[in-house]
Amino acid sequence: MEEYIVGSRKPKPGDKVFIIQKKDYGSDDYVEGVVKDVLTSRTDHPRGHKVRLTNGVIGRVQKFSDQKDLIPRQPKYEKNNYHNSEEILPSILPSDPDDLV
Repeated sequence: MEEYIVGSRKPKPGDKVFIIQKKDYGSDDYVEGVVKDVLTSRTDHPRGHKVRLTNGVIGRVQKFSDQKDLIPRQPKYEKNNYHNSEEILPSILPSDPDDLV
């Protein structure tokens, strides 16, 4: 099944979307609705754009209704996206113990 990278498409008023409310983070308890206001100013957002729906519910867009069959992904927050600290942090100690004197 295809995937949708959360936050890669900016919503606009009138778009039909699936959002997740803060109280439901970590679940698949999405609310479907129509965007009234876009509350996030950035063009992309790793956790999804924050919107207010026409029914007043506020949450982050996880996918658009025209992408109903896609699986939302947040690569920045996936555990397998983190590297071993030795790979991303340079060593500050010399590799030769004799250099410590």
